[in-house]
Formats: sequence, C-alpha cells, structure tokens
Amino acid sequence: MKNNSSIQKKIVYGYVVIFLVPFLWFFLWYLPQGDEGLTLFILLYAIITTAAVYFWSRRIAKIIVDLTRAVDDMQDGSAPRLYGIQAQGELGDLAASIRATSEQLQKQIRDLNQEKNKFETVLGSMVEGVVGFDRMGRILLVNKAAEKMLLINAEIAKGKMLVEVIRNRELEAVFSHTLHTGEVGRREIQIWPNKLQMYKVQVVPVWSEERIFGAVMVIHDITEVRRLEQMRTEFVANVSHELRTPLTSIKGFVETLLDGAVEDKKLSHRFLTIIDEETDRLQRLIEDLLKLSHIESHRELIIQGETEVESELCRIKSLLTPVAQEKEVTLHFEIAKSLPKVPLTSDHLQQVLVNLIENGIKYNKKGGHLFLRAFSKGQEVHIEIEDTGIGIPEDSAPRIFERFYRVDKARSRDIGGTGLGLAIVKHIVEGSGGQITLSSQVGRGTTFFITFPAVKKLTVL
Repeated sequence: MKNNSSIQKKIVYGYVVIFLVPFLWFFLWYLPQGDEGLTLFILLYAIITTAAVYFWSRRIAKIIVDLTRAVDDMQDGSAPRLYGIQAQGELGDLAASIRATSEQLQKQIRDLNQEKNKFETVLGSMVEGVVGFDRMGRILLVNKAAEKMLLINAEIAKGKMLVEVIRNRELEAVFSHTLHTGEVGRREIQIWPNKLQMYKVQVVPVWSEERIFGAVMVIHDITEVRRLEQMRTEFVANVSHELRTPLTSIKGFVETLLDGAVEDKKLSHRFLTIIDEETDRLQRLIEDLLKLSHIESHRELIIQGETEVESELCRIKSLLTPVAQEKEVTLHFEIAKSLPKVPLTSDHLQQVLVNLIENGIKYNKKGGHLFLRAFSKGQEVHIEIEDTGIGIPEDSAPRIFERFYRVDKARSRDIGGTGLGLAIVKHIVEGSGGQITLSSQVGRGTTFFITFPAVKKLTVL
C-alpha cells in the first residue's frame, strides 16, 4: 500500500518539475540584469508556492491513504475508518460513497452471518445426516448426525473425497451416479456390515447456470422403521395363524356333524365340547388382542391411578388359591407391611400379577410351590414371583415378552395360552415407569422381578 510520504513526494516533485523549474528558468533567463528586487520576488514566490503545494499535497495524500485503508478494511470484511476524513469536492464525494457502500456491505455481512448461524443451528439439530460436496466431489460440510452415522470427524473429512473417509461401494456408487448424471440418487444401504443399522441415502445435485455445482447427501436412519415393519408383518402372520388353528378345528367338527355325526349323541357331544373349547380360545385371543391394543394406544391411562399393593395382593391370593389347589401347587405370599402405593390402576396391577401367578401355576410341577415376595427399597416397590416349574431355556428368555412367542407351543395351547399375556404384562409395567426381568433354569423354575416406582406421600404442614 502506498504511504503518505510517497504520495506527497510525487505531488511535490511533479509540481517542481512540471511547473516551478520551467517557470524559474523562463523568468531568470529573460530577467534584466541587475534587477535584484524582481529576482528576490520570484524566489519568494517559488518558495511560498512550493510550501503551499507541500502542505496541500500532504493533506491530499492523507485523504488518499485513508481512503485506501478504508477500501482495504472493506476487503477484510471489517468496518472502514472513514469518520476522521475531512474532504471536499470529488474526494469528499468519494469518501461519502465508500462510507455508504461500507454500511450497506456491513448490513449484508450481518444478514449473511445471521442466516449462516440459523443454517448451522438447523443443520446441527437435524436427526438426519447431511453431507455437502463441491462439484469435484470434495466434502464441504458434515453435520453431527452424519458424523455419528458414518463414524467420521467433520474437520478431518473436509476437503477430502468420500472414498477417502468411508469405504462403502454402495454409498460411493449412488453418490457418483448423481454427480455424473445430475439425477437424484436413492438407495437403502447397510453402511456397516457388522451392524444392524439400515440407512436410506438420498443424493441431490446442486445446479448453477445449468451446471452441477455440487451435491447434498441426506442420510435417514430407518432401522427402527424396518424393525416395526417386520414386527407388523410377523404380528399379522401370527394372528392369522392363531385364528386359523381354532377356526379350522371348529369348521372340521361342524362339517363332521353335518355329515351325520350329529345322530350319534356321544360323538356329537364330544365334538360340541371341542367346538366350545375352541370358541373360548378364540374369545380369549381376541380379548387379549384388544387389551394389548388398548394398552399400547392409551399408555397414559395406566398411570392415572394409585393402588395399595398389600390389599391387592391379598385379593389376588384369595382369587387364585382354588386354582393352585386344583393344580396341587402351594402358594406362599410374603408381603411387607406398610408398602407404598404404586402409580397404576388396580385393574392394571391385577392383570400383571394374575397373569404371572397363573403362569407360575400352569407351568409348575405337581406338588410344586410358588413364592411371592413384596417389599419396598428406597423409592421403589419390588415384587418377586418365583415358581418351581419347568423353567425357560436360556435362548428363549430374551424373547419371552414378545407377542405370540411360546417356548413350548403345543403345551401352551393345551393349557389355554394365547401367547400375548407376557407382552401385556411388559407393556403395563413399563407404561407405569417400572421394569420387569426374569431369571430361569430349565427344570428348576423361573423368577420374575418387577420394580414399580413408589408414589410419593404428600407431607401436610
């Protein structure tokens, strides 16, 4: 950048060379000899005009330097220092124009920074992964979600090609296709072979003046969606199977009766008894399906109540003692005194406990035992239900709460199970903020561990 002194020197040198030297030469050459007064006047005139040009050039040079610095400031994006400039005429107009341009530029920069901050905030809060590329395929930006999905670092990835930061042929193929053809690319990809996550990748080209300026890759985690779709498919298949089995049995016996077996009273009575049992089974299945659907869609209703555990357990014991006696199973209830209330309705608590205790009776051995222990610990109420039954194999334990899952399908159907009871139990317990787990050994029995949050007592002052 030109400094003040260099500009000033050029103005003074220009004045001396272009005007002053020719002026002095002319007058001194043609000046009459011996006229000392005129000579002194000319010299004084030259000195005064030179001094005037010097000071004038100094002021002009300062203004020019200040204007130059102001333009440099604008190039750096900072506000120019123009308010100390005192200039008139063209230079004053130039300073005013630069000042106005600077103010407009600063406003645009502020607006751009605000939009940039908004963009970064939105990008950072998105659950979808977003990766931006230039026209050469180099990475420009990576949001936090994409960092987690692709297991990369945004700062390290910037400026690199996609293949340099992640090795996945399908991902590279869909990206390259979009960058070279300009078509939107879509594909479902399992990015990491050793993981179950499934991603839907969409690559959109960015156009500028009919040319591809870059591309944006959006990554959706569809693992949960695919899991739910699989569960829905399995659920429909299981429901169809569970309904078809009793319906097929009913239809077969009805056709046999219509073919003449109704005339045989003994045979017809046996067939009608089976039809009645299968009808009851259908009814139980439909009722359990409705219960499960209601619990899943109205979870908030579970916690709209408070129940005293001690009184509810005593009621359930009276209800199920005859059932246990019929199966020759002995019930042992150990209930601590002054148990806190639990945050669910009595109907929901009864569904949980009756279901687990009935299972403990049905799958128990003749002459077996069932132990129920209820106690409080901290801000929780614990209920343990232990039986001495057949137990659950280790590989089946993680799936025991799934809908329609049965360890022994034939035995479960024989004793009237629908395969939905434990799924209902799990939904109710978790809907109240509690937890349920189990421990089991084949041939020795199963223990269910239930934890409910205790209802806090209000202190009256």
